[in-house]
Amino acid sequence: MHKENTQPLVSIIIPCYNYGEYIEKCVQSALDQTYENIEVIIVDNGSTDNSFEKINLFSSNKKVRIIELKENIAPGTKGKSAVGIAINKSSGKYISILYADDWYLPEKIEKQIKLFNRDQGSVSVIYCHGYRYFEKDKSKIKEKYQSVKGYVFKDYLLKGDVVIPISPLVKRYCYEIIGLNNPWTGSEYDFFMMSQYVDFDYVDDYLVVMRDHDNNDAKNTLSVYERMKRFHDVALQNPNTKLRGGRFIDKRVATDLLSFGLEFISIMDIKRGRNAIIESIKRYPMYIFRVKAILSIILSFFPASAVSFFLRINKLTK
Repeated sequence: MHKENTQPLVSIIIPCYNYGEYIEKCVQSALDQTYENIEVIIVDNGSTDNSFEKINLFSSNKKVRIIELKENIAPGTKGKSAVGIAINKSSGKYISILYADDWYLPEKIEKQIKLFNRDQGSVSVIYCHGYRYFEKDKSKIKEKYQSVKGYVFKDYLLKGDVVIPISPLVKRYCYEIIGLNNPWTGSEYDFFMMSQYVDFDYVDDYLVVMRDHDNNDAKNTLSVYERMKRFHDVALQNPNTKLRGGRFIDKRVATDLLSFGLEFISIMDIKRGRNAIIESIKRYPMYIFRVKAILSIILSFFPASAVSFFLRINKLTK
């Protein structure tokens, strides 16, 4: 007689776009979870490499469901997202997102479910710490996140992102609260918005691995900067967010702008860096007292060769 699984179902959502080189390890790490009652939904987001061929290697696995999108949906560009489409087709009580170039350690889901069981309903998002794996030299380092719990919205505004998207396990209704029909589902946007409505907790362990490689989206500073500005327009200008965040909204925007301004100057995109830093100070005038900000603005009026020399000897953005 078949014994019914009484564990709540967890849906692991894996969006993939042109990561055929990495997708097998990613999917296998989801299937290798010590927590047994999972479904793995892989959505191929219009890949043009061999990703879909690699994904189809798992088509006979009963835990795997495959969605093929014929056209790529880039984050923040259309009225939907690949992850949102997959979540809509999922059945789990809990949702976890895994990017196709990253992977989970085997006890990730099990340890988060155990903490959910101990919290007895008071918490809706549980995250963990992780490793960053460097493809170039095959090394890895630990990355410990903010380690905050409870109502963490102010932490998001004052300190930056609390979690990375592959870290949390989330109760399904959290996505019902913030909505799935938006172009940002599957990004940092999800957890920023959730932080306004539900409590967070964390497993104090390193359970995910983020792969650092030449094709990472985050390697393109300008692309990430433009994405950040769209995030500000959508998330930080949301009426509910502005009501809850008050004066801290400008602080968060200013912090992001300052960070990118320093980064632009470090890669010799001088004018864009200067403009971002000036905009940061306009948003949050206290940043006029940041030595790095003022030095960067002054430097930005010097010839590029002088800026490059100064950065080499002073490591301004470190």
